[in-house]
Amino acid sequence: MLTGIIGMGVFLSFLLGVGYGTDTSAFMNNSLAEYTGLSFGTVMVITNAIFFIPELIWGRKMIGIGTIANMVLIGYISDFCRMLEAEYLPAMMFTAQPYRTLTFSIALLLFLISVALYMNADMGLAPFDSIPQMVAASSRLPFFIIRMLWDFIIILIGVAAGGNLTIGTVILAFTIGPAVSLIGKVMKRRSLA
Repeated sequence: MLTGIIGMGVFLSFLLGVGYGTDTSAFMNNSLAEYTGLSFGTVMVITNAIFFIPELIWGRKMIGIGTIANMVLIGYISDFCRMLEAEYLPAMMFTAQPYRTLTFSIALLLFLISVALYMNADMGLAPFDSIPQMVAASSRLPFFIIRMLWDFIIILIGVAAGGNLTIGTVILAFTIGPAVSLIGKVMKRRSLA
């Protein structure tokens, strides 16, 4: 779980730096951060605190140490890594081709793996992630469809806050649900072997 959370924070910082797009939660939170002038990490804590209310009411069994770690750490890890990247990494990784596309592709893949590691560790879900889980548990639709619908609602909030929707955010909206499901199946098979 902790590996997934640290990985999400680190690779999210690269996705934010490249500017091709992020996961939908980060897109919404980054849009709100730019709109309000608050730090990205602070906005993530605030939005997760709001989403925590339904989790407290209907999804208490999903709350664990991973819930709090996700709420608090990812945004601030990303903020810290972006500061380090600006200081120590060459700008061409984030601005010049083909480095920018390579940075995005690698960060995207590692970010998806990190999300799957975190979610499949079953140590508590962040409020943002618990809402589609709660809806999927009470409906006949598969989780990945519910997750994609949830991601598009979050995209609309980000756009309403003035966010610039990019291809990376759209890719992640379509791939997080299926990637989490696929990697979760692989992890369960390996743990049974």
